[in-house]
Amino acid sequence: MYKKFSCWRMFSLSFALCLMAILFMAELQGWTAHRVAAPWDKLVHASVYGLLSGLLGWGMVTYHRFWRLLVLMAILGMAHEGFQSYLPGRTSSVWDWSADVGGSLMVLFLLALAKRKEDDVERRYYR
Repeated sequence: MYKKFSCWRMFSLSFALCLMAILFMAELQGWTAHRVAAPWDKLVHASVYGLLSGLLGWGMVTYHRFWRLLVLMAILGMAHEGFQSYLPGRTSSVWDWSADVGGSLMVLFLLALAKRKEDDVERRYYR
């Protein structure tokens, strides 16, 4: 079902774009998650990419783009890890990328469940 584009959705999309820019700029400045201890850095990766995919998922006008958004987040995570491999003192890791995709998958799954419940309520209301 088509959802009307609102100011909150526009804010969500612009915040997501700013967060993407901050991810890459923070790498250049050295303000990144490599300062976090080994097991907890995966939680930071999953949280940041979960927040990013949640903002993009909520900001999009339609919610039936689950797989497309998940692929977009996987490509963004891969680009981010590839970008890290070119920086001095940084390495890219498949485990970091899998934490990125896992955080995105978890948040997008919750958004899909919420949308499904919203559609069920709407169907019952209009019957």
